[in-house]
Parts: sequence; C-alpha cells; structure tokens
Amino acid sequence: MHDVNLLAVLVAGIVPMIIGALWYGRLFGKRWLALMEMTAEEVQEGFNPVKTYGVSFLLALVTAYVIAQLVAEMGGGGSAMVGVHVGLMAVIAFVAPAAHQSVTFEKRKAGLAWLNVAYNGAALIGQGLVIAIWR
Repeated sequence: MHDVNLLAVLVAGIVPMIIGALWYGRLFGKRWLALMEMTAEEVQEGFNPVKTYGVSFLLALVTAYVIAQLVAEMGGGGSAMVGVHVGLMAVIAFVAPAAHQSVTFEKRKAGLAWLNVAYNGAALIGQGLVIAIWR
C-alpha cells in the first residue's frame, strides 16, 4: 500500500456528489427522469437523503482511496494525465461492462445505462484529477 494524501482523498470523495448534482439535475435531469419513466415527485417518495447520500459518500471515499493507490502505483503525482488515465481505465474495465450486463441480462434501457456510465466516467476522471494533481 502506498502512502496517499488523505485530504485529497476526502476532497475527491466529494467530487461525485458535485458532478451527480449537476449531471442528474441541470444537465440531464429531464432526460434521466424520462428514461426512468418517473416524475421528480415519484423519485422523492420514500427518499432518505441521509442514508442515500451518506452511503454514496462513503463509497466515493473508498473509490477515491483506490484511485489514489492506482495513481501512486503509476507514479503519477502532479500529472493530470495520469489521473485521467486511471479514471478512464476504471470506466472501461469496470463500469461499462457492468452497464452492458444490466442492459443485456436485466433488460434495462440502454440509454439510461449509458447516461449512468457517462456520469460515472466524469466522476472517476474528476476523482483521478484531484488525486493526481494534489498528490
């Protein structure tokens, strides 16, 4: 295990929350709701923000820590391109195949899956950038 900048990991843990607020709000909120075949009110039914955002933040911290380990392994301190590279590798290797499986085997809408893949790509690349630059 490499030594990592825990403050950078903490900030990188916030990145998916910010990107998600923009992504599923102003940028693609209407498209996302249409693909979900739901209204904003239906999404809010039974929604527990503490539980939802709390667990999401904890998982984002885990992701940021793993990205920090990968950036360190690649010797990428100070290099934005290493952060981008790590984020892209994670999307290609893990997120896209999982999305494809959800479309293929669970009969989920491809548009929704790829909208989510693109969000995850932006979030992972954002986390990689924070980690690599702040290392």
